[in-house]
Amino acid sequence: MKTTLSAQETPLHKVFSDDYLFTIPSVQRPYSWTIEEAGELLEDLLEFISHHKIIEKNLNDINEPYFLGSIVLIKKDDPQSEVLDGQQRLTTLTILLAVLRDYLSEEYAAEIDDMIVQKGSKIRGINDTYRLRLRNRDNDFFKKYIQEKGAVQNINKNTPVKTDSQKAIRDNAIYYMNRLNDLDEEIVNMLPGVIATLCYIVVVSTPNFDSAFRIFTVLNDRGLDLMPSDILKARVIGDIPKNEHDQYTNKWEEVEISLGRDKFNRLFEHIRMILQKRKGNANSKDEYNEIFSEINGKRFIDEILLPYSELYLKLANYRSYYSGNPQLIKILSLLNWIDNTDWYPVAMFYMHNHTDNLEEFLYRLEAFAGMSMVLRKNFNWRQSRYSQILKEMDRGVDVFSSSSALEVTHEDKKEVLRKLNSDVYIELRDTVRRYVLLRLDSLLTTGQPFYDHAVITVEHVLPQTPKEGSKWLEYFDDPSQYVHKLGNLVLLTRVKNSQARNYDFQKKKESYFQPKNGVNTFALTNQVIQEKEWTPQVLEVRQEQLLNLLKNAWGLKNL
Repeated sequence: MKTTLSAQETPLHKVFSDDYLFTIPSVQRPYSWTIEEAGELLEDLLEFISHHKIIEKNLNDINEPYFLGSIVLIKKDDPQSEVLDGQQRLTTLTILLAVLRDYLSEEYAAEIDDMIVQKGSKIRGINDTYRLRLRNRDNDFFKKYIQEKGAVQNINKNTPVKTDSQKAIRDNAIYYMNRLNDLDEEIVNMLPGVIATLCYIVVVSTPNFDSAFRIFTVLNDRGLDLMPSDILKARVIGDIPKNEHDQYTNKWEEVEISLGRDKFNRLFEHIRMILQKRKGNANSKDEYNEIFSEINGKRFIDEILLPYSELYLKLANYRSYYSGNPQLIKILSLLNWIDNTDWYPVAMFYMHNHTDNLEEFLYRLEAFAGMSMVLRKNFNWRQSRYSQILKEMDRGVDVFSSSSALEVTHEDKKEVLRKLNSDVYIELRDTVRRYVLLRLDSLLTTGQPFYDHAVITVEHVLPQTPKEGSKWLEYFDDPSQYVHKLGNLVLLTRVKNSQARNYDFQKKKESYFQPKNGVNTFALTNQVIQEKEWTPQVLEVRQEQLLNLLKNAWGLKNL
């Protein structure tokens, strides 16, 4: 079988040699190591030297190398090597080598410079070539202030920068210069030899993109983990004419910055669902190969990534986008309390294709998602059902009709009602019972509720274990019939207080349910505070009222 991948432990003097000319593709994420990561690299090297008591005289006798991790390259038979993973480390090592070159005397500098630049030939008309080329927007800065001999001596905190990457390069170079001033001369003189001969990197080379994709999930950079979007970026940008690479790379990165890396990768999961309208498989590469067989890179960015990223932001950062629409904020606040984000693709698809009835649609979607959560529908069921909904919407089926897949079945509605009328505190998971109570609170609130608290807890009015002789037992002969019912529960924005739970009603509502400023966040809890006493009759009336609210909101009447 033809070999498509090689992995070899390689000393740094061979990594920074004529065997490799590294290029950071413009599709890669920017250089982002700060002085924290750059400092850790140097301190680890100094600790290695100290631990092994390395001096210049015994340098060649050290048998245990210092392992710097791995880099992943797309490389064929010539030195040209695209860095798929390892940019942060290669760039930082080059900065450190350049600082050492310009710090030490010429007897050291010449050899160090050979690790930074591949020498040309005047008689053959070949120019010097730097062994590492960064992304286009940062490469000239890197060359001017790092790679050129003597360049580091001209860099200072006032050196102008245009990107965050350039700032990181400048700051790391200054940090290394200052740190070398603190070290003994013997240690500084020894560092280049340690780096060149005792530091090893596993160089993983593969001649094609497919092979690279198979290994990216198990190898990652010392800094940020390589994510699926990083590979997809190479696939998308690589499909665009080179003279437009920078333009579309900028578009891509603006979306990534606005969302952050985690949300950016979740966006791709949602986009895949929208485009394929089925549950994904474990191989996202195959999924996107299928997608890209029907759409080129430019169309993907312009017609899919950009518009759907804006819709994703509207759903996630709804308070900013819908500040003038309290009803949309209310429903999106609730949807974002659902314990999964499987509803996002359906909402995004609707918003992309419709300009009207958004609020009505989101309430219908909330009813489906909320009841699915109460019924404990699993991931596979949700993926299957949401796929069906997307396919119907794509065919033009009326999403508001009773025949839509967004409609909860009669049997499931009956089961939801049974659960809501049972001991919900025990029967429903914590996230679910909290959600049900938040949904009820929204129904009691005419304005714009605020559900973004760091802590929201579910509390009992009638305690779970009333003390003997307490007033609770004067009213409730059998507390177990009532204690875990919906009507006996409230919401608080504080951690649970085990002592306060057993207070009698008056003391409990004044010292535990009532906040210090006298204003409670939740209408649901304010209802209880307004009551003069808490008896079975009061609780039963409240139970019926709350159930009726959910029946109306979720279409559970006449069951």
